[in-house]
Amino acid sequence: MSIDLERTYRTRDLMEALLADPRQLGPDYEPIHSLADATLLGYKATGRGAAGTEFSDTLSLLDGARSLGFVERIDWAFRALAFEDMLERPDVPLHLTPEPETYATPCAPRFARIMGRANRELMVAAEVHHDAFTTGVSLDAGVREIRGWGWQLVLADLADDDDVLRRAATLAPDIVQIDLRLPGRIPPMEHPGVRRLLAIAAEAGAQVMALGVDSPGLRDAALELGASSARGRVFGQPGALPTA
Repeated sequence: MSIDLERTYRTRDLMEALLADPRQLGPDYEPIHSLADATLLGYKATGRGAAGTEFSDTLSLLDGARSLGFVERIDWAFRALAFEDMLERPDVPLHLTPEPETYATPCAPRFARIMGRANRELMVAAEVHHDAFTTGVSLDAGVREIRGWGWQLVLADLADDDDVLRRAATLAPDIVQIDLRLPGRIPPMEHPGVRRLLAIAAEAGAQVMALGVDSPGLRDAALELGASSARGRVFGQPGALPTA
């Protein structure tokens, strides 16, 4: 058996194990806080694979799932898992990132009940990131779903690409994220991509959220941007969802 074929079988076995026991997918929850007074404003849920495997981080998990065409199945399982957790905290908004491959795909029947309940009871914000603007993605269908479910729409992780930023401006987001970790974005107000994102937020009347607020200095930079909320080490690391 070739090494590549052996790796494919191993990847498939690991993915099937995750789908059989979705609790291995995490999620990890990173707190979102107000910059003004540090009030908790929500949690960002991020998936990962089983600890101790090659899929124990988010990017490796997604790469493995894409190699087998499993992203849709993994994403629905993760989404249902995060919703199930957050039903214990319905007073706190949940932020998550539906993967572009999942746009306009049906929910797996095993998760339909939890999805229906979550859409009635939870406050959800869905992140639309750079990959959603690539060729072949059903972005319009994804946006219709997000709006149809009554979720907020978040522009997230957008690179400084003129075409992407132009298209993103048409989505009328509720929240625009500005990642202070991207190269060259410090000081942020001098970066043209940051100015474009701030203009999109102003046009849409959207909130601005700063990412990567990992020090008091970056907290000050986020305030100078006019951001009202933030994620980063200043406010807490990703981990288990705290009890109410």
